[in-house]
Amino acid sequence: MTDETYDVVVVGAGPAGAAAAILLSQRERSVALIDSAGFPREDESSAWLSAQATPLVEQLGVNLGSIPAKPFQNVTFFSADFAKTATPAFAEPAGYLVRRGALDNALVDVATSAGVTLVQNATAKDVQLGESNVDVLLDGDKRVSGRLLILAAGRGSPLLARCGFARPSEAPLWTAQVDARITDAAPAPEPRITIVLGLDRGGSFGLICHHEDRVSASVNWGGEKHEASPTLINLCKMAYAHEIIPVDVGRQAAAATVVASPASAALDMDTHVGKHTLLIGDAGGFVSAASNEGVYPAMWSAEIATEVAHAALDTPLSQDELMSFNSKWRIKMADYLRSPNTDPQFLLPLVFSNQAMADRMGAAFFSGENI
Repeated sequence: MTDETYDVVVVGAGPAGAAAAILLSQRERSVALIDSAGFPREDESSAWLSAQATPLVEQLGVNLGSIPAKPFQNVTFFSADFAKTATPAFAEPAGYLVRRGALDNALVDVATSAGVTLVQNATAKDVQLGESNVDVLLDGDKRVSGRLLILAAGRGSPLLARCGFARPSEAPLWTAQVDARITDAAPAPEPRITIVLGLDRGGSFGLICHHEDRVSASVNWGGEKHEASPTLINLCKMAYAHEIIPVDVGRQAAAATVVASPASAALDMDTHVGKHTLLIGDAGGFVSAASNEGVYPAMWSAEIATEVAHAALDTPLSQDELMSFNSKWRIKMADYLRSPNTDPQFLLPLVFSNQAMADRMGAAFFSGENI
């Protein structure tokens, strides 16, 4: 560490934090990017990214083709018993299948190439909020100082309370995911996604991604936490029995970790602004309620936050400028984040019997449109 005080310190080098660092460096701001992990990351898990993220990804300087990110239009909805199917039609790719580690590494590479100071393998233990700057305290009594702080430390970060942010309300969506390499079966001829609807009487669903020589299956469960793992195991068994998954991943599913997702929690939080601080990404609940997808909303929240932070650095009333983040992200993102205003039990029969409703469900899931 040096005695330099950066314009902005960003804690968390996932998609939200790395995007914020890149966009600030493009505005010629000095940035320190802190993460407890090292890079490059070796996370092979599959994720999908909405096609709506394409302009922002290009602005960030990431070449989706080099990750590689595979565009997909092949999407199928299944009923919970796999007896009914529906295929939404997309005129353009609905999104991209990516390997999460490859995306994270690409964003961090762009950030460091742009002059961002990467502080990796360093856990942010505490934050001291001064009158004119912020000190982030790291392991080994080290510290990084900045005029502003962008907190992108992920879901459940203990730094939220330290910076004055309330924890999201306790109505979580539980998620569990299993990833497996396909060794004894032919690779998927094209990227595709399978969505299993109606896992309960609420909005719980399963998601299966077929990406080259890998397959991932996840449940997004609105019931009790202890029910999420058995639901994932059953989903994997049913998908294998119906030849949706070419390999039996039931054993891996039994070992999957169940975590709480902050889906649409941003909408319930009173503020995303603290003293010299903005809260973005998963830590701020910027996750779509319809699909539980958080990569695009994370980067989107970073884009809005960097506009606000950049303006705040140029005004003596920086805190007043920071407060505008609360209204700006709501105006732009609220409709994308919130759940479709429809009873799932009423909607599902229509999805499997009416092409127009299947198309609308596809648009809600992948583009955040209201049904």
